[in-house]
Order: sequence, then C-alpha cells, then structure tokens
Amino acid sequence: MSTAAEHRASCDAFVAHIHLLCAEPGVRVRLSRGRGRPVEECAPMDRYLARRTAHRQGRRAYYTVASLIAMAGPQSHTPGVRPAPDAGLLNPEDGPDGLLVAPVEPAPPKPDPAAWYARPNLGATLATAVRRAGHQAERTESLLHVLTRLSDDQLHRRLPAPVTRLLQDGITPDWAVLLNDLVQRPYRRDKVGLRWRDAFYLATPEPRRT
Repeated sequence: MSTAAEHRASCDAFVAHIHLLCAEPGVRVRLSRGRGRPVEECAPMDRYLARRTAHRQGRRAYYTVASLIAMAGPQSHTPGVRPAPDAGLLNPEDGPDGLLVAPVEPAPPKPDPAAWYARPNLGATLATAVRRAGHQAERTESLLHVLTRLSDDQLHRRLPAPVTRLLQDGITPDWAVLLNDLVQRPYRRDKVGLRWRDAFYLATPEPRRT
C-alpha cells in the first residue's frame, strides 16, 4: 500500500479514535473547546491528541477535526447526507446518491485511491446542503469560494460556523476526508480548492440561462 493510501487509512483510524474518546465523560467538552484555535492554544486537548499527532505534518488539522467531531456530538456518522430519523450508526442509508453511513470503526483500507475520492469532500457536502437542506445555492457557492481563498489559519477559525449549520440540518461531513484535505492544504491549496469546487459544481444543477 502506498504512503498516500496509508495516510488516508490513518485518517479513518484517527476519526474512529475521536468518536470513541467523545463517548467518555467530559472528554467531548474538552475537545470541543479547541474549535478554531491553533494547537498552541489547545492545551486541554493535548492529553488526548499529543501521542497521535506530535511531529505529524499538518498537526492543526487533527486538532480542528477532533474539535468539530466533539462539537457535533452523538449522531449518525453520515458522510454528507441527511440521515433517516431511524438510521442507526451501523446501518447503511439507501440515499439517491448511493452514499453509506460510515461505521464507527474504520473499514479495512482500500488501496484504490478512486474509492477514497468518491467519498464526499467539503464541496460535495455543501452541494448536499443545497439539494437536500434548502441552503441557498448562490450563497453556498460564495461561501465555498471564500473558504478556498482563506489562509490556512483563517480557514481553521472559520470552519466551525458552516459546519455547525450543516450539522443542524442533519448533514455530517466525512471527517476523514476533511482531515486529509486540511493536512494537504498548506502545500496544495489550489489542488484541494479545485477538488472542493469540482465536487460542488458536479453535484448541483447548472444555473438557468436567461
């Protein structure tokens, strides 16, 4: 398995670890306090994350995603779709997009990168919000363009607000894909931004021509 594939598998493993941590009393509150903050200002999170993130490239991405998962709280781990009211954590949702509810424990990693990139990134998740949760298309498009242009520091500070709205509408990002993108973004910003925009436009209707 390639180094890139190993890293993607490690993102799934990290997300599963955070979900388990959030089930422990008090831990979820401590992790959620780090949302939007740089690692240096997240001392209460270190006891839970330092062993897995120290010396890792893009360490702030791990802290940001951990805080967002903690902020989300107990809910279906549904990557970018509105879960059915009676959907269980391990039950797949037969949605029109063919997406599945992610299990709490990560599935065995697949070496095929196409399988990974078929999972919804932030752009695809925002497109789902337009199609299924009534988010205004032009406003969401503008938000996406702002997010792709922000500096890394500002993006980490800005993410909790749109993610909160997504969660309120029953739409949960694919945390592992988001983590992988945030890790890559400092040195591949344009590539990550293009992936998000492509995913958004390919999943939303083309505007009507006047």
